[in-house]
Amino acid sequence: MERCPVCKARLKADTDICPRCSTELSMLLSIENQAKNFFYQAIDRFESGDLSGATRVVEQSLELKREPLTLALQGFIASFKSVNH
Repeated sequence: MERCPVCKARLKADTDICPRCSTELSMLLSIENQAKNFFYQAIDRFESGDLSGATRVVEQSLELKREPLTLALQGFIASFKSVNH
């Protein structure tokens, strides 16, 4: 997370509290990290040929945080499945 969702202040790495408005960010950062972990799991599953698992995990990532790269991965997996089936 680069900016505080409340006051839009720039955040330094490894901080759980916004330096400007003192908003507690640990829960949001945890959700963001889980979404990132799901994204990397989706890549791993895709590489191992588990397209159903990759689809499921990329959707879990998107439920937590909609990132352009994750959306692109979702589209790539879907197009790969349609070409190979």
